[in-house]
Amino acid sequence: MNSRDSIHNLAGLLLVFAVCFGLPAHSIEQLPASSETADPSEPTLVEPEPGPHAPPTSFEPYLDGVMSALFEDYDLAGAVFSLVYDGQPAFSKGYGYADLASRTPADPAVHLFRPGSASKLFTWTGVMQLYEQGKVRLDAPIAEYVDQFPMPGGYGDITLEHALTHTPGLEDGGLGYLFAASPDDLVPLAESLARYAPSQQWPPGTVAAYSNWTTALAGLVVANVSGMTFEEYVSRNIFEPLGMHDSSFDEPLPPPLDANMATGYFNAGKGLEVLGYEYIKNFGPAGALAATADDMARFITAHVSGGPQDGPRLLRPETAQLMHSRLFGPVDGLPGMAHGFIEVWHNGQRFVSHGGDTIAFHTELIIDPDRDFGFYVSFNAPDGGVARDVVARAVLNYFYPEAAAADSEPPEGTAERVAKIAGAYRVNRRSHTKMEAVAGLASDIPIVPGNDNRIVIPLPQVGGEYEEVEPYLFREVNGRSMLAFQTDASGAVVRALPSMPIIAFDKLAWYQTAGNHQLVIGLALLAALFVVINAVRNRSAIRSSGGTEARATWTLFGLSVVNLLFVLGFVALFANAVSDPVSVMFNFPPTGSGVLLILPVAGALLTLATLAFAAMLWIRGAWNLAKRLRYTYVTLVNVLFVLVLNYWNLIGWNYY
Repeated sequence: MNSRDSIHNLAGLLLVFAVCFGLPAHSIEQLPASSETADPSEPTLVEPEPGPHAPPTSFEPYLDGVMSALFEDYDLAGAVFSLVYDGQPAFSKGYGYADLASRTPADPAVHLFRPGSASKLFTWTGVMQLYEQGKVRLDAPIAEYVDQFPMPGGYGDITLEHALTHTPGLEDGGLGYLFAASPDDLVPLAESLARYAPSQQWPPGTVAAYSNWTTALAGLVVANVSGMTFEEYVSRNIFEPLGMHDSSFDEPLPPPLDANMATGYFNAGKGLEVLGYEYIKNFGPAGALAATADDMARFITAHVSGGPQDGPRLLRPETAQLMHSRLFGPVDGLPGMAHGFIEVWHNGQRFVSHGGDTIAFHTELIIDPDRDFGFYVSFNAPDGGVARDVVARAVLNYFYPEAAAADSEPPEGTAERVAKIAGAYRVNRRSHTKMEAVAGLASDIPIVPGNDNRIVIPLPQVGGEYEEVEPYLFREVNGRSMLAFQTDASGAVVRALPSMPIIAFDKLAWYQTAGNHQLVIGLALLAALFVVINAVRNRSAIRSSGGTEARATWTLFGLSVVNLLFVLGFVALFANAVSDPVSVMFNFPPTGSGVLLILPVAGALLTLATLAFAAMLWIRGAWNLAKRLRYTYVTLVNVLFVLVLNYWNLIGWNYY
């Protein structure tokens, strides 16, 4: 395997984690606010002329140039783009191929792409329609509308407002169940939600943590209240009024639409390979849409300026305005959440948006609802996750040229705040209670002090250097990203907040960091190897010694063998996650995991036994001091090893 293959394998694995665990897979949502921003509900943005600043007359050659460069620089198959200008579809075009084998050019009027999580906007539009009709209350507990299973609890009731802003306080995940391998694996929405209900980790309304489960739950609310299936509701109340005849949440797709479905591709180091249709119906309201770019332009027109004046409206103007208004903002100076839409502040302007990622398709939808403007772009290959960001920035820069940035004086006390900020952080949108939590073992985000009282994230591609512009609000040096920090009542920093308002980064205590856990794992393996080798070499002497000393030695030997077998088995089972990351989406936990997780249970019991033996050895004064210290050291390392495995949900008692 050459270095390019290795890079693609790693990229594929990171994509799996991005889709399932919410690692920031696209950066347009990280674009910063103006440094003049004050009140989060009424950001101080540039007062524009009516409509976008640039006419679309020369836009096509401009976009052609952007796309041409992207298709040269990245491994792409095809793309579709549509633009809404002055409240009407103004331009659409395809680039590359909807199918590489047949060399079929991508056509925005014909070929269906998968918008991924941009599908959520249809779910939220349905919720707002029911709200407008007085059939649901946004501040009511969702349990009032769902009786098929109990809601996750522990910290308070989840409402539709929490769902709209991704603040229900739930863990997230998806390996093995967010995508289905075939239509035979699809189950009714309520059954899927009940089977994979997450745990509640934070009080609702306090912190955002992106949740596919909660959006799918909102889709169930739409179904329950309307008396239809979710798919039928969207078809009757959104697709049909807007003339979106080439769009569907149904899986499998109806034959006429399936014939025009663009091929999705993945890359496992062998170039682009056909993925096949991605079945998401088990969580359909969160991402199962397939649609043409021209249909998505029709949807955008329904959201700009309250909808077309001479055509069908999905929402009354006042309801549409409410839907686009800010509902949750983590801190001053950062974008927040509207009612399902995600705020983007770019070049001094406010937009509402939603991106989307499946395994193969990567999408961005951005609108300026007050100025009758919006656009949609989607790619059907993994590198599209980067390419769509470039397109989004290019389009915004074309129509909304950059405003002059206001100068700001650095605040006092930066050095003290930087010292409090420094440490390791971990994204909060992840599994906390399932085996897939182990993905976090390699995903800590270090923040360290830099020169001139700056902070530095020393990670390639996603890192950067930031300077403070307001207390606990930092702006990327020579960049666009913003980063804010929250403190608790004692003044300790507890959380980092990026410009993407759907996630946060929890600051970790020293005993929670992946680096220290990796150190414990390494020490435990070295100790296990030492014990096994020493026991084999000295087996005759151990047998002849007899008594407590021999039993203590053989117990530690057994524990070491169990630990080595577990680690070897874990590596063997999960090696496929690197060689074929896409398969992990459908087959997790891998076959044999249940048996493998018995070993740490046995290891935990043997660790308790070695603790008891260590105490007895000290009481009896057995062996010499150096040997007792050695035995005690190895025992304590194994205690830490058990604690680390339990932290990452890698002991069988978490599941049996």
